[in-house]
Amino acid sequence: MSESVPVIPESAPFTPEQRAYLNGFLAGLFSRGSVATAPPQQASAAIPLSILFGSQTGNAEALAKRAANEARKLGFAPAVHDLATYAADQLTSARRVLVITSTYGDGDPPDNAKPFWERIRNGTAPTIAELQYAVLALGDSSYPKFCAFGKAVDERLEAMGGKRAHARLDCDVDFDTPFANWIVTALQALAGESPITNHQSPAPALATQPPAKFDRSNPFPAPLIANRKLNAPGSFKDTRHLAFSLEGSGLEYNVGDALAVRPCNCPDLVGELIAALGCSGSDALNGVSVHHALLHDYEITRVPAAMVKAAAERCTDDALRQLSGADLNKFVHGMDVLDFIRRYPKAKFCAADVALLKKLPPRLYSISSSPKAHPGEVHLCIGIVRTEFGGRPRKGVCSTFLADRVEDRASVPVFVHHNKNFRPPSDPSTPTIMVGPGTGIAPFRAFLEERRAIGAKGKNWLFFGDQHAVTDFLYRDEIEAMLRESTLARLDTAFSRDQAEKIYVQQRMLEHAKELFAWLEDGAHFYVCGDASRMARDVDRALHQVIESAGGRTAEQAADYVRQLSAAKRYQRDVY
Repeated sequence: MSESVPVIPESAPFTPEQRAYLNGFLAGLFSRGSVATAPPQQASAAIPLSILFGSQTGNAEALAKRAANEARKLGFAPAVHDLATYAADQLTSARRVLVITSTYGDGDPPDNAKPFWERIRNGTAPTIAELQYAVLALGDSSYPKFCAFGKAVDERLEAMGGKRAHARLDCDVDFDTPFANWIVTALQALAGESPITNHQSPAPALATQPPAKFDRSNPFPAPLIANRKLNAPGSFKDTRHLAFSLEGSGLEYNVGDALAVRPCNCPDLVGELIAALGCSGSDALNGVSVHHALLHDYEITRVPAAMVKAAAERCTDDALRQLSGADLNKFVHGMDVLDFIRRYPKAKFCAADVALLKKLPPRLYSISSSPKAHPGEVHLCIGIVRTEFGGRPRKGVCSTFLADRVEDRASVPVFVHHNKNFRPPSDPSTPTIMVGPGTGIAPFRAFLEERRAIGAKGKNWLFFGDQHAVTDFLYRDEIEAMLRESTLARLDTAFSRDQAEKIYVQQRMLEHAKELFAWLEDGAHFYVCGDASRMARDVDRALHQVIESAGGRTAEQAADYVRQLSAAKRYQRDVY
C-alpha cells in the first residue's frame, strides 16, 4: 500500500519558492518509494544580484529598492549599490547585475555615476566576460538625448564582454507601469542559465499594493495659502512665492526635497483642441469625457513622436517619416498639439487619437522652505512661463495653472519627492557655498532657514543673480536680514542687465577665486541650483578654473579635485 505524499503547509515558515522546492523534493522521494534514507536538503541558495543605481533626484534609487524587493520574491539575494561608491573593478567578480540609471542634463551621467562612468568608458576598463546584466534607463523624451546615459552604459557593458540578459527599457517620465512590466521579465532572465538578447513582450503589471495615505499615486489636496509676486513692478519676469498647507496630510519633507504638483491644462487651449479634433467635449473616451481627459490626463503642449508617426503614415509624408531623435525634437520644438493638428489637416485627427498623447506628468519644484521654520507648510519659488510662438500666446502648464487659475485656499494635488542627493551638510559646523541665480534661490532659502533654525555654526556663502537688482532681487528683505544677523557670512550678486556688459554668477566666482578655494580647502560643501544647459555648465567650468588658478592645479588635477568633491557629496547639484 503506497503512502500519501506529505505536503508542506502554507502556514510553514518558508517562502513560496522554498515551499514549492520542498514539496517537489518530497514528491520525488515518494515516487521512488524511499523516504528513510534520503538526507534532509535545504531550499536552493538565493542567487546573488547587484543592483546599481545612478540617480540625481532619487527616482532611480527608489526604483532600485523596488527592484530589490521584487528580486527577493524570485529567490535572489539582492544588494543595492550607489554608483558613487561602487568600484568598476567589482564588476569582475559580479555574475548578475541590474543597472537602473537616469540621464542628466544634455545626455550626461548623474553626478553620483560620473566616477564609475569615467572608469568603464576608458581603455583600462575591466573585462567582464562572466557578467550577465540588464539596464533600465530613465529619461524625459522632451530632451534630444533621451535616456542617453542609460543607453551608453548598456552598450559599454556589452563592449566590455558582458552578456545582456534582457533588453534595455527606456522609460519616460511616467515610469511606474513600464518599470513594473519590465522588472519581472528582467529578473527571470537574470535567473536563467543562458542570457537572452531579443526584445520580449512586457509581462503583466505587478499587483499593486494599497497606496500610502498620500503619495505619488494618491496626491494630497493641499490648500494654496499664499501666492505673491516676488518681482517689483517694471520687471520683465513674473516669479511667484507660493505656499501650501500640509496640515492633516502626514506628509513630511526635508530641505533639498522637491514638491510634485499635478496640474490641469489650460481650459482655453483644451477648448480649441476639441474644436480642431471635430468632436464634442462630452464624447466618451476611456470612461471619461474628452474634455476631462484633455484637461486632466494628457500632455497637450508637446507633440509626441506617436502623433508625428501617425501623421506621416496618413499623409504619406516621407519627410515626416524620416524624422527621429534630435531632428524630431528640433522639428516639434515650440509646437503644441493644436499647432500640429492644424498643420496636418489631411491626417484627420479625431477624438480617438487622444490616445496617441502622453500622460500629463506631475511637475517637480525645489522646495524653498524649512519645515522647522514653517511647520505644516511647504513653499515654492516658481517662474511663470508666458511666451509667444507662431502668433499664439503660450503658457507654462503648471506655472500658469498655479499663478492664474488656483484661487486662494483652493486645493492642489501634491506629493513630496525626496531627494537624498541634495542635502545640507550633516555636520552643522561645515561651511556651505550656494550658487542659485533666479529661481535657483529656492532650495537655498530652505537651506538657510534650516541652518538658522538649528543654530548651525558653519559659515554660509550665497551667489545670487538675475536681471535687475531693483526689480528682480528675489527674497531681498529675507536675504539681507540673514546677512545682517550673520546667518549669511557672504553674499555676492550678479545682476546681468544693470550694466552695459552682462555679468553672471560664474564671473563672481572667478573674481573671488582665492577665497572660494580657501573655503573648499576648509571643508565647504558646494551647491548649485538652476538651469542645467547653460548656468550649471558655466558654474562647473568656473569651479575648475577657481581650483586651477587659486589652488595652483593643472587642468587634470582640478578635474580630479572636483571628482573627489562629488564622491564625498561635497559638490551637489539640483539642476533642470
